[in-house]
Parts: sequence; structure tokens; C-alpha cells
Amino acid sequence: MEDFLKDLNEQQKQAVLATEGPVLIIAGAGSGKTRTLTYRIAYLINKQIAKPSEILAVTFTNKAAREMKERLQTLLGNQVIPLWMGTFHSVCARILRIEAEKIGLSRNFTIYDVDDSVRALRKILSSKGLSPQKFNPKVVQNRISRLKNQFILPENLLEQEFEDEYDEVVAEVYKAYQAFLKQNHALDFDDLLIRPIQVFDEYPEIKTKYNNKFRYILVDEYQDTNHAQYLLLKRLLNPQKNLCVVGDEDQSIYGWRGADIQNILNFNRDFPQAKVFKLEENYRSHSNILKAANAVVKNNKSRLGKNLWTKKADGPKIRLVIAEDEVDEARKVVEIIHDEMYTYKRSFKDIAILYRTNAQSRALEDQLRRNAISYNIIGGVKFYDRKEIKDVLAYLKVLVNPADSVSLRRIINFPLRGIGETTVNKIERFAEIEHITLFDALGRVDEVANISATMGNRVKQFHEMMVKFMALKDELNAVELASTLVSEAGIMHHYQTEYDQYESESRIENIKELFTTMDQFAHERQKENRESDLAAFLEEVSLLTDIDTWNESSNAVTLMTLHSAKGLEFPVVCITGLEMGLMPLQRSSADLEELEEERRLFYVGMTRAMESLYLTYANRRRRYNSGTFNTPSVFLDEIPGELIEYRSKKRGSRSTGAVKKRRTAREKKLEAYFHNNDDNQDRGDEFFVGQKVYHETFGKGQILQLEGSGEKMKITVHFFRDDITKKLIKKFANLSPLEE
Repeated sequence: MEDFLKDLNEQQKQAVLATEGPVLIIAGAGSGKTRTLTYRIAYLINKQIAKPSEILAVTFTNKAAREMKERLQTLLGNQVIPLWMGTFHSVCARILRIEAEKIGLSRNFTIYDVDDSVRALRKILSSKGLSPQKFNPKVVQNRISRLKNQFILPENLLEQEFEDEYDEVVAEVYKAYQAFLKQNHALDFDDLLIRPIQVFDEYPEIKTKYNNKFRYILVDEYQDTNHAQYLLLKRLLNPQKNLCVVGDEDQSIYGWRGADIQNILNFNRDFPQAKVFKLEENYRSHSNILKAANAVVKNNKSRLGKNLWTKKADGPKIRLVIAEDEVDEARKVVEIIHDEMYTYKRSFKDIAILYRTNAQSRALEDQLRRNAISYNIIGGVKFYDRKEIKDVLAYLKVLVNPADSVSLRRIINFPLRGIGETTVNKIERFAEIEHITLFDALGRVDEVANISATMGNRVKQFHEMMVKFMALKDELNAVELASTLVSEAGIMHHYQTEYDQYESESRIENIKELFTTMDQFAHERQKENRESDLAAFLEEVSLLTDIDTWNESSNAVTLMTLHSAKGLEFPVVCITGLEMGLMPLQRSSADLEELEEERRLFYVGMTRAMESLYLTYANRRRRYNSGTFNTPSVFLDEIPGELIEYRSKKRGSRSTGAVKKRRTAREKKLEAYFHNNDDNQDRGDEFFVGQKVYHETFGKGQILQLEGSGEKMKITVHFFRDDITKKLIKKFANLSPLEE
């Protein structure tokens, strides 16, 4: 073990050896955080400081967990290591499966994805006579999710007075939604986090059990934890507080979905005795890329502070590409790909194209297809989101959990068997009166009024088929059960006859691939001596992310949003759409906290690049059937001029993109914009402390503080309507003074 510690640098080694008490590892991009975490676990096991079963390791993705397990097996002699490792959601699901019966939860509970939750909420809104046009189920789902991430439960909202009708409706629907989930023996993603907290609070003996079990807890990507995850960790910790968190506040990019950067910024406040280690040596990127990224992110105030450095060469400068519009931008991206392939012998898989919003991929895809360039999109239609896969999975979910009415409604008339919505609604009302599940009511269809004998027979045939396969669940393995059910239910026949040959073959191949995946899952679980039944497989599938299903060995250019790129690296990265309103997004330009998160997102994108980084900007971009003239992103102004090379050449050229001696007037104007630091130094006398102002989004407010000068002046305003205080940047704030 001492021998392999020589593979670590001094800071990594010290972080590995500091095994006792709370530890914060501030790990910059590409600084070897996964290696450090893996070696720390290996050290604990090898030195017999802890048994594998006494270690809990929480990762941000299942992909990261798999990589760490593989590294651990290599370090420890390819032995199977029975430690708990996975995402917060998968760890919590595992705890809930174990404790289910003690807490009145079915062990075979279903995990609802966002689509399932939206279906449930649409039904609840309808039952309350609320229009889905006025109260969009997706918006309601998002608001409930944010409440759960903050560990705000329905009962916490009972005494609250609502000024906004939407919030009042959300509170009412939230309570009904939780009752619906309970009735269906289902949990959504957010429940996986909050239910264990409730269990630990309600059953102290269960909390003590896990306190004693997990003597050492390690958490990756701590900067992206939300309040519920923070509370969960607090409850899991034993008195020794052997908690090691690894994170980088400069890569905190999920505030929009509840992540709280304060968790990492305040770690020393929560644990005053914590040891802190900084990993600043970068093993990924050339020096010029790091210099540019450091220069950008240092403009943020919410940071612990570090400066990435590398022993690698400077490498090429950052190439800035200026396009006329999004089509020209896509053409220039294709030129970049060709240049990199011809000049540096790149493969398609070496190149990633990043963007702020999924809508930007359309023009890029058009040009890639026209130039016969293979590409994969992360965040497109995922395998497990395809209709044929969701149909099969819905059948399997009902086999495991017959109380799951959302899945049951999906399959009861698929393939078509003549059971209409009206019939299902009648049976459902009967189930409510009898206080039984919808599935049980199907078996008593003869007792339901106003249903014909013919229709009743159809319902009974479906019910009998499902009951038969439920009985076979313990006799057949998961693949045998699924393949037999798919055949008997008529799913294969449906896809063979209802579509053209190409689509039929494609959908059938996808279903067969699902069976292959189930078989592989069973083999992997058996090697780990873990459950490999159908319920375990469905849980695994429910918790997969875009990155978990990405085939990185495929020789294709990768397209993805900046958010999806986190944790990945590529020899060549091209970040597109660097314009105000897009990067940063329009809504984020004025609010200082949101602007800082957008800057961190740009930083994440920059630090994905190993050797070459391209930044593109379009003078015009068509959005919503209208063209917009763009201003370069404020972030471009933060990159030192000596690190940027302006790329402008005729399409089809195979040059390396060197700067031309004679630049256009437009380029000279842009260069001046990017690197002119002599902003208007006017103090902005139209604003003063105590002044009343108006903002079109937040309404009327009063200025509390002014900081700085000119266009970059920061204006702190308290807005009366929502009783909130915002720190805005003058240039983007669009504040209007109000006369007294």
C-alpha cells in the first residue's frame, strides 16, 4: 500500500492519510479527485482501519461509482469489495428497501421518474377541477421538487399565508400528490432523499443502526448537494464525524435545481476542527486553457480560492471564432473538426461541442449530417425514455408493484385491447369507494356498474394475464419473465405490424437490447452478492442519468449542454453561443448570484478541454422566428487578450486557424470590446442609496447599497412585493428610477 501512495502528489497523499475526523478536499478541475478518493478508500481497507462494509462512498453519477469500483478492485487485487457506493438516490433507495416493512412502505415500491410524476399531477389537478392550461403539471412538479429539495414538507405549508394563487394551489396539490404516492406504493426522486431523513427522525434505533454501520463517509461533488442531502449526511454521521467531502465551489452549477453552494463554502463553520486540503495541480489541460479559466472564475466572489496550475506546456491559444449567424457558426464548427482531424489526426470521439441550451443543437446537427460527421447527443432521447422501452418497463413495474396505477394506466390498453378511458375511470371510482387498488378492482370488474359483459371480459383477460405472470415472478429469472410477457401481451406483434420495416426493426432491436441489459445486470449483481431480481433492475434503471448511458467508445463527435459535460474531458472542446442572453442566459445577467453560477458553468466548459479550446460567437441568432443582433458574452471580456487568437478564414481552408495580419474592421471592433478595461467610470449619479426604483420582473424596490462604479456598479435593492433583496449589475439591471 505504501508503494502505491508514491503515485500521488503531496497534497493528494496528505488527504489520503488524514483518515480521522472531518476533511474537506477542495479539488480543482482535472486535479485527480477521483484518484484521491479511491486511494483513500483503498488505504482505509488495506490498513484495516475500516472494513469495506463500514464505508459509505457517495458519488454524483452511477458512472463515477463504476469507475471508482474498478479502480479499487485493481488497487486491492481484483477482489470484490462489498462497500456501499453509489449516488445519493441509489444509496437512499437501498436503505429504504431494507427498512421498508418497518416503516409501512412496500419493499417493492416504484420509483416515479419526472414523466410519471407529471402524469400523476395531471390527474390530481383534473380531480380538483384545476385547468392544466393555467396550472401546468410540469411547472407544478418542478415547484414541488424544489420544496422537497429544501426539505419543506406539505405540513410545513399549512400555516403559511400565500399572496400568490399559484403557490396556494401548489401547496394543496403537493399534499394530495404525497397521498397519491403513498396509495400507489411509489416514491419520486426527491422522496428518495427526504424519506430516509423522516425515517431517522421517527425511528432513532434505525438512525443509530446506520450511524454504527457507516464509520467512514466519503462524498464526491459536495458543492452540488442540496439542503435535503445536507440534512441526510448530518443524520448519518456518528460522533467521530469521519466525513470526507470532495468538491470545487468553482464547479457548482446546479443552483437552478436546488443545489446549495453554501454547503461547501460553510463546511468549516459546520466542522470547525476540519482539515482542509487543496488539489491545485491539474493533469488534464494545457497551461493556456487553465490561465484563461482562472482569469474568468476569479471574478466570482463566492469562492474558497485556489489557482489551477500544470506542468504541461502552454499549448495553443484559445481560438475565438466569430460567425455571422447560427448557420455560419455551425459551418465554422465543421471547419474546426476538419482542421483538427487533418492537422492533428484527431478522431471524431476526441471532439466535444458544448452549448448552453439544447435548442442550439439543431443548426449544429444539420451541418454535421450534411458533412457526414458522426455524432452523439447526450441529453437527447435517452434509451430508457423511448416509447417501446417505457411500455415494457411499465408492464414490469406492475408485476413488481400492482398498486402502481400510473404504470397500470399506461399498459391496460396497450397494445390496443378495446379497454377505453371511460371504462378505466369507472373501475377507478369503484376502487376508491371500496378502498382497494385499481389493479384489485380490475379483478372485481363484474361488480362495477355500467360496464358491459364484453368489456368486462376484456378487463378480466388482462387482469388474469398479469396475475399469471406475477405468480411466475419467483420461478423465472428476470429476462425469461420479461421476454415471455412481452410476447404474450402482444407487444412484439404490435411493433412488427404497426410501423414500417425500418421503425419496426429499430423498436424490436431496442427491446432485445433491454433484455441483454437485464441479463448483464444480473451477472454483475451476482458477482457482488447483491440482489439481481426484477425489482432491483427496475430501481437501477430508474436512477440512471444521461452520462450513465453514454457510450464513450463510440467514434463520434459529442454534442451536449455545458451542464451535461461536467466530469468529462476531451482533447478538443468547442463552446458555442457565447453571447449575452445565451451565455449568460438573459434571466441570469443582472442577478449577481445567478451571473456567478453562469460564470462557473463557463469555467466548467473551459476546463473540459485537454489540448484545444474554441469559443464561438454569432453576430445574429434566430430565435422564436425572429432574428436578434448579439453582444459578445461578458465572460469573453474576462479572458486576458494575450491568451486569445482570433480565427477568421474562408470556409474550406485547412489551416490551423492562425491569426491573419489584416483583420476586418468588425474584428478590430470586437477585439477592442473584449479587452478594453477602461469602462465608463461615471459613478452613475442617477442612482443613490435610499432611492425608489422599478424592475419589470421584481416590481418596486428601494436601493440599499451601491458598490463600484460605471457599468459594473453593483446595486443592492430590496423589492417590496416578494420581500426579497437582490444584488444587480447596473449594466444589465434595467432599473428605472421612481419619482418620489
